Amino acid sequence: MPLSCLSAVELAERACELERLAARFEALRCQTLAAASDSVEGPGAFRALGFRHAIDLVADSTKADPRALRRLARIGHWLVDFPMFAEAFAAGELTERHVRELHKLDNHRVHHQLIESQGMLVSAARDCDFSDFVNVMIYWLNAADPDGCQPNEEAAKTTCTYRKHSDGSVTGRFSFDPLTGQAFRRLLDVESQKLFREDAELGVTRTPAQRQGKALTNLMVRGSQHGGESTTTPLINLVMGQELAESIVQQLSGGQNVSVEPDHADINRRCELDDGTPIHPKLAAAALAVGRFRRIVFDSESRPVDIAAKTRLFPSWMRQVLLIGARGRCQIPGCDAPFAWLQADHVIPHSRGGPTRLLNGQILCDPHNKWKRDAA
Repeated sequence: MPLSCLSAVELAERACELERLAARFEALRCQTLAAASDSVEGPGAFRALGFRHAIDLVADSTKADPRALRRLARIGHWLVDFPMFAEAFAAGELTERHVRELHKLDNHRVHHQLIESQGMLVSAARDCDFSDFVNVMIYWLNAADPDGCQPNEEAAKTTCTYRKHSDGSVTGRFSFDPLTGQAFRRLLDVESQKLFREDAELGVTRTPAQRQGKALTNLMVRGSQHGGESTTTPLINLVMGQELAESIVQQLSGGQNVSVEPDHADINRRCELDDGTPIHPKLAAAALAVGRFRRIVFDSESRPVDIAAKTRLFPSWMRQVLLIGARGRCQIPGCDAPFAWLQADHVIPHSRGGPTRLLNGQILCDPHNKWKRDAA
């Protein structure tokens, strides 16, 4: 049946089925390439054909990228130790991207724990959208490898290099640890949103990358103009369960190394930024020493306790509570709008008597907020 004869919903359902078939096909590719590489006949079987091994033959015959084929073969070899991952991959329950992320998660310190945790991680892949699945993996790693080298690696990421070219242009690279990166993203997002609104008013057309470049320039200029005077400090919100925070403080006061187990699913043991990005407890320990605290109480269903407020717009503190409850995501399923687009919205519109209270609040991105108003 031609695609033009299908409804939009039927086309979307077909796309879903094709994604599952694509995952199963990728699983078969990994398995086949690994098996060909491990064949008992050995490299001699391919030498007679003029090739060093199976990957060379496949790359030459199909004109495929041999590096991509080798990556697939490595994943196929790796999956031998993880039969539950392999089974879920072959069934289309895990995509190649899921498997690649799981592959990167493995190291010699957590290998055996990862084997034992296959069932939990496969369940997370079935139940969570991809970004939440990645967060579950990071939480798992922070718990499974609390004494690993991640905090030192993250601190070492705070680097900046640049190069001046012959025409005077400058290109560069930088890397930040999670907390510094959060501050950078917040400042850049706010400035980019200002420019977006200005561009819309003036009819200026810029790509997002061009707008961010201009935003960074604006921030540098304003910072240099302040000189030695005080400048605005970006607000960084670190969300941590009280039980976990108390455990970290107790260990620090006793002169012990921080060794705690955060948990993505347990609200009392969360340790993340307000956009849902998991933070290693050792990094959080440094923030506890200098940060200010705000206590927010959630009920058994992870909903913030309601506090009435007679106002048309959600105040900033209430928006922050809603953002924490939504883990910094638009609450329309499948939406991956950036954090800077998020807004506090009334579930029951204020124009229809909806109160400005936490229980009547939700987080929507600007496009979905407008879509909701248009649909009403």
